[in-house]
Amino acid sequence: MGTTRRRAATLTALVACSAALAGTAEAKRYPVSGTQTVVDDSAGKFRMAGDLVGAWRITAFKPLGTEPFLAARGRELFRGCLDRGHDGGCAGDLSGKLKVKFRYWALFAPGGALRAGACWHPIIGGTGAFKGARGVIQMLDVPKEGGGVETHYAGNITTGRHASASAGSRMSCG
Repeated sequence: MGTTRRRAATLTALVACSAALAGTAEAKRYPVSGTQTVVDDSAGKFRMAGDLVGAWRITAFKPLGTEPFLAARGRELFRGCLDRGHDGGCAGDLSGKLKVKFRYWALFAPGGALRAGACWHPIIGGTGAFKGARGVIQMLDVPKEGGGVETHYAGNITTGRHASASAGSRMSCG
């Protein structure tokens, strides 16, 4: 194939790829950050504040390692909204449920006090405005002076009809 034909074929592929990616325009990506507060640790219930407002619950937890380092995996469910108005409520905001998997790692001091913890939460689906959502939320647990844990989260959520295609690493053009 000559240089002109190769360039034309490459240009045609790029135009087709651009058109395929343009089809994902309905998907919208939102950066999120905030804090998570314990409501009932033994029941796996938490409250989210910041860009996510609502209830976070552990639905499955499997330890993979023990003292002094704990590794675990499981599933969790968020029920609430993406607080785009930053008013602490969900009126008029994207609402529904987010389903996530997680991997958790924590280091404990002798006696059981948390020294540090981190978890990775790939979003595997949702309902309501989060139907088909994809993305990742990461959390960091830091011990508070005088006891307890402070948890901060940051990540991205992609919503919309083509969220699973646009947010995943599987989509490519070539």
